[in-house]
Amino acid sequence: MAQKLQRQLSAIKKVMVGTLNKNYVPFPVDKSLCSRWTNDLSHGGETIIYTSFMYQLASLFKSYEKYLPTFSNMGGSSRMASLGKLFIKPKKEDLERSYAILRNISAMLKKAGINHGYLYDDEPYSGGLLLELGMINEFKEYGGKVLQKFKDNGVRRVITVDPHTTNAMERMKKLLNSDIEVVNYLTLIKGLSGNGQFVIHDPCLYTRYLDLGETMRDVLTNAGIKVKEDIMVTSKEYGTCCGGPLGPVDLELSSKIAEDRARKLLSVSDKVLVACPLCYQNLSPYIKNIKDIAEVVS
Repeated sequence: MAQKLQRQLSAIKKVMVGTLNKNYVPFPVDKSLCSRWTNDLSHGGETIIYTSFMYQLASLFKSYEKYLPTFSNMGGSSRMASLGKLFIKPKKEDLERSYAILRNISAMLKKAGINHGYLYDDEPYSGGLLLELGMINEFKEYGGKVLQKFKDNGVRRVITVDPHTTNAMERMKKLLNSDIEVVNYLTLIKGLSGNGQFVIHDPCLYTRYLDLGETMRDVLTNAGIKVKEDIMVTSKEYGTCCGGPLGPVDLELSSKIAEDRARKLLSVSDKVLVACPLCYQNLSPYIKNIKDIAEVVS
C-alpha cells in the first residue's frame, strides 16, 4: 500500500511539475478554454480577478484522479500525460457552468465598485495542489514563478474565487515573503439578492484555516437566502470534509467520505450549497440539488 501511494505521488509530481513549469497549468489542456468566460475585462492591472483555473478545470481534477494509477504504472512521464490531453477533456456543460459562475462573480465585484482586470491566457495556476500534497519545495519553487508573473504584469492585488487558491496565495506570503495582497471575493461583494433555502457544505479551508465560514453565511442571509443549520452537520466543530483532498492518493476512500458527507447534508435539506468547485465535483454524484454560492446570489 505504501509503495503504491509513493508511486502515485511520484507520478503526480512528474506530470504536474512538468506541466506547470511548461504552461502554468496543472494538466495538459488547451489553456484558452479557461479564459473564454470573458472578453470585456482589461488585461492585467494592479487588481485582478484570479481564477487559477479552479472552476474551469475542476472536473479534470477528478478525471486525472481516476487515471492516476494508469499513469503511475506507466512511470508518470510527461509524454504519458500529454496523451491524456487527447482523451481527458472538460465537458462543454461543465465549462459553460464555470463560465457563468465566473461572470457572475465578476459582475458582483463590479456591483460592489471593485474595478478589476484579468490575465486571460497569462494567468498561472497557483500550485495549490503541490502544497496540499506536501510537495513544499516544489510549491516554493513554482510559487516564485507565479509571483514573478504577477509582478511582470503589474499585479499588486489578487481577488481569489475559491478556497484552494486563497490558501495557496496566503501561504506564499509566509513561505516566499510575497507582498501581493490577497482578498477573497466573498469579503467584497454586497447589495446582492437571492432566494431559497439551503444547507451549506463548508469548505475545510474556508472554515478551519481562512475564517470565512461566517462570511459565507452573511453573504447568503443578507441576500435573502435562508440557511438551514444542524450543529452536528454544519458547525465548524462537527462539519466534515467532502473527501476531495484524498482523491489523488485514494479515490475509493475519497468517494466513500463524499457519499457519507452527502448523506449527512441531505438529512438537513435536499438543497445544498457549496463554495468550492472541488467540493461540488466530489458531492454532486450523490446530491441532485447542489449549487455554488455564485449560482444563487447576484
